[in-house]
Amino acid sequence: MKSVLIFIVDKNPIHSSLLKYHMTIKRFANVQLYHSAEECIYRLRKGVIPHYLITEYDLADYNGVDFLRMIKQLSPSTQVIFFSAFDDPILAMRLINAGASDYIMKTNKLDYGIKDLVKNIEFLQRERIQNT
Repeated sequence: MKSVLIFIVDKNPIHSSLLKYHMTIKRFANVQLYHSAEECIYRLRKGVIPHYLITEYDLADYNGVDFLRMIKQLSPSTQVIFFSAFDDPILAMRLINAGASDYIMKTNKLDYGIKDLVKNIEFLQRERIQNT
């Protein structure tokens, strides 16, 4: 799994660092952290294309829908997973319909949400390997 590139875009450095730590434990060695959508978009424009991009909905510089559209324009093959505190099924469906791979809730116990997120990426990675 070392060749898998994962971007994490989260304005909270504690959340993003914790998420990176859990990804590293699961042998995802190539995880890059960004604290704004603009930082991430800059890397995408430079041709650095992640397999997976984990982001929250309410970034300081973009809302989730606009950010998702920009990601899909620059990198259509990247699977985008929203990891958000918003408990809004309508928003989740809107993002899925716009091209997100999943929408996972951040809960009061952040570790539970992170475990779900890691399981999801492991599942998507197995699917990706089987389809190649």
